[in-house]
Amino acid sequence: EIVEACLETVRANGLDECYLRPIAFMGDGEMGLGAKTNPTRVAVIAWRWGAYLGEEGLRRGIRAKVSSFQRAGVNTLMSKGKINGHYVNSILAKREVQTIGYDEAIMLDTQGYVSEASGENIFVIRDGEIATPPMGVSILGGITRNSVMRVMRELGLTIHERLISRDELYIADEVFMVGTAAEVTPVSEIGPYKFEVGEITKALFNDYLALVQPAAPMAATG
Repeated sequence: EIVEACLETVRANGLDECYLRPIAFMGDGEMGLGAKTNPTRVAVIAWRWGAYLGEEGLRRGIRAKVSSFQRAGVNTLMSKGKINGHYVNSILAKREVQTIGYDEAIMLDTQGYVSEASGENIFVIRDGEIATPPMGVSILGGITRNSVMRVMRELGLTIHERLISRDELYIADEVFMVGTAAEVTPVSEIGPYKFEVGEITKALFNDYLALVQPAAPMAATG
């Protein structure tokens, strides 16, 4: 039913390309945190959306910074759920770094390891090794993360899902972020450290874009 509602929403708005956001939420009725009898409501939102982190960011990379706000621990909430209330954590982190001129925040977990960006999963490349935080830590198992990892394997690349320390970000050869809205976005700076848009990131960018937008691939440039 939700899939059909999404299709109907797209058709009704005459959209040939858009961002879809189905949302389930508690309906009217009893007030209080323990209100169990209220009905579940579902809404579908659709709108045109360009490059989430900017067209220039897709081509030349974005400027990121490690935020002082940590990603919540796995035992503090349902960390694997895409829940509206969780976005408060991300909003605080992103606004913190935006006020000093950066595009996106990178968040550490409560143990000090790299978790994810405010709304994207993160990948780090060093000496040919591609690493990304594992599902066992405080990350959301994004659809785009899974799709990009599939593309990597089709390219013959090996991905290591492991803990990543903060200093590994600073000595990386390439860093990129992935998400439904962000797609594959290269990172050109993390704090004072600068990076090139490397060959692996470019290949993934083009292959992923060809997968989701076969009529209009783009080429990332350094």
